[in-house]
Amino acid sequence: MVKKEQFAKYRETLKSPRVIVISILITCLIAWLFYRSFYALIIYPIVLAVCLYYFYEVNSEKRREKVLTEFREMLKIITSELRSGHSLENAVMILDKEIANLIGEKALILPGIRVMQQQLKLQKPVEQAINGFAKYYNYEEIVNFAYTISYAKRLGGNYIKNISNTAQKIEKRLEVKQDIRTQLAEKQYEMKIMGVMPLGILLYIGLTSYEFIEPLYHNMAGVLVMSASLIMYVVCLYIAKRIVTIDY
Repeated sequence: MVKKEQFAKYRETLKSPRVIVISILITCLIAWLFYRSFYALIIYPIVLAVCLYYFYEVNSEKRREKVLTEFREMLKIITSELRSGHSLENAVMILDKEIANLIGEKALILPGIRVMQQQLKLQKPVEQAINGFAKYYNYEEIVNFAYTISYAKRLGGNYIKNISNTAQKIEKRLEVKQDIRTQLAEKQYEMKIMGVMPLGILLYIGLTSYEFIEPLYHNMAGVLVMSASLIMYVVCLYIAKRIVTIDY
């Protein structure tokens, strides 16, 4: 199921003109800088796959943060309703309108909320509806929240306290990540500069002193050397990105 969802997201990423244009430009740049040959354009599928992976990861991270931010607002609404004396079921049933007014109809969390509400309209237990909501997004924070609600529903518990604690933990986690991102911003900028520099050096030499690197082109030995250099360059970029990437 997870693989099917990932494939669907990759396919959605592929529809983006930005991904196609960037992958074509990168392919042309590599073909010229590393091989000086039109035949090198056959690496386009590989470049496209790498671009798909990169943009998929970037979009997934942005989506996760946006969903968790909206989920935090959802919990605040539920807490407010519970403190007003409403039941958890009634609090869930007004979430779509409240979130739409607060964030807008494009809120990423709205589809999951409406699925949850449909479950309640079918007389499903509220904890089962919340579990379905957690599976819809499959993020650790939401899954843990669903588990807490199910546990409290079975054995009794303070809904308001549990939901408030969950909202506070998510808010604190997002704040910590934002602080880390701010501190890492300079290093990430440096990483981007360092990542571009090898290409810039190769471009400069190719335009000003081509005779120095001419033996690397149009022969098997040169192709092997440049291919090995390209692979090492991509690996180094991946390692550098992992170093400055914040994981939850």
